[in-house]
Amino acid sequence: MDTQRPNLFKYGRKELSQDAMICWLLAWANKCYAKTYPDHHKAGQNFAKALFCKHERPGPKSIHKVELAQQASGIDVLAWINGKYALLIEDKTDSREHSGQLGRYHKRVLDGEAWVGCELIKPSEDRFFPIFLKTGNMPRREKNSVEEGKKLDPPYRVFERGDFLKVLKDCDRNTSEILSDFRRYLEERFESWGDKRLTEEWSSEDWQGFYHSLEGKLDPKGENVQNMGWEYVNPPGGGGFWGFWWYPYPEEADLYLQAKQDELHFKIDVEHREKRRERRWHWHERIVEAGESEGMPLEKPARFGSGKTMTVAILNGDWRRSGSDGRLDLEKTVEVLKKAERVLQAAVS
Repeated sequence: MDTQRPNLFKYGRKELSQDAMICWLLAWANKCYAKTYPDHHKAGQNFAKALFCKHERPGPKSIHKVELAQQASGIDVLAWINGKYALLIEDKTDSREHSGQLGRYHKRVLDGEAWVGCELIKPSEDRFFPIFLKTGNMPRREKNSVEEGKKLDPPYRVFERGDFLKVLKDCDRNTSEILSDFRRYLEERFESWGDKRLTEEWSSEDWQGFYHSLEGKLDPKGENVQNMGWEYVNPPGGGGFWGFWWYPYPEEADLYLQAKQDELHFKIDVEHREKRRERRWHWHERIVEAGESEGMPLEKPARFGSGKTMTVAILNGDWRRSGSDGRLDLEKTVEVLKKAERVLQAAVS
């Protein structure tokens, strides 16, 4: 039996529960709690300021009054700060933005159609701060789509799990079990892959957390956002998996790498059906030969496909690398992927 103290958020995993946590924490930012509950007040203030700071433009100089609404006009959380500043928070755990909801909520607030308590608010654009808060793992392409793809003024800014954990870690001396539980929940749910041995079965959340970290290692400056991503792949014939793919050489747009969980595939895209047989054999031979020269043993897939995307070579064995304790060694694993990139580069040279 697990003897660790039961965690409230293990049983409250839905977005509505997270909405409640967000509102609870923001409510502590009210000035009236500064003397009676100083630690909680500081945590609420830090959270509110961290949300404003995501926009990199002036917010309120101080926060003394916070009014909150849940599910007002369909908006997850709407905070009315000092009677002047609006924080629109679209809250997600694992789901993505859908059906144009961000644009609709943005317009409702600026058009003065959103209520907080009994007040119909209408902030000016310079006092409006839309936030997309997501505690689940988020591919960079999704983040880029939210912040830059919606063409909204002012734009949404993404507040990720790491941002939330930073706020919570700054509250180490806080004695609140609710804050402690929420922090532990966020850490354990998505960071546990680092404690898993490669021989153990990895959960969906393990793969997500691993791929999320891998993005940062392969592209630390975020310069290759459009040519890298990960998601759950569910082929028509079944056999779904968590996949991570990247195009290390965008100029060679028909060649890319794909991690199919513990398998590493060298893939090609061929638009024209009549060219597929020729191209797959051509690249199979070139890539296998390049693998030999780079000391990376590659093999032919069990069967060649015939669709637009095809696997032409597979690394022999698990591409992940472990340390002496059997747990994943991220740095050594990245070295394997860098070698795979060199194989592709040699194949096209």
